[in-house]
Amino acid sequence: MEIIVHWVYLMLAVVGEVIGTTAMKALMVDGHQVIGTLIALGTVGLAYALMSRATLRIPVALANAFWEGFGMILIALISFWVLDEYIAPLQAAAIVLAVVGIVIVNYGHYQQEAGE
Repeated sequence: MEIIVHWVYLMLAVVGEVIGTTAMKALMVDGHQVIGTLIALGTVGLAYALMSRATLRIPVALANAFWEGFGMILIALISFWVLDEYIAPLQAAAIVLAVVGIVIVNYGHYQQEAGE
């Protein structure tokens, strides 16, 4: 049960990073550079605090792969759907490769834990 709490911390860290990055971009476009920067600093700082809690039970390599990978995927999707930014086919292919990488890192971690 305790490991589930740490995965929740990790998911909240991803959400914090995504919210901070998205809010920063949206506010900067509207000319609110100071507020955008402060919100980004606060949410990313909170994300790092949550990440530190997550890595008490989740290996750092696995947590970082999950955080960076899924954060990138979510930010790319939000930038496309909400911020009307273009994602080129090559960028979309790279996002798919990131997902494959995350799955392989995760699989490798669980193989290692099983002693294989």
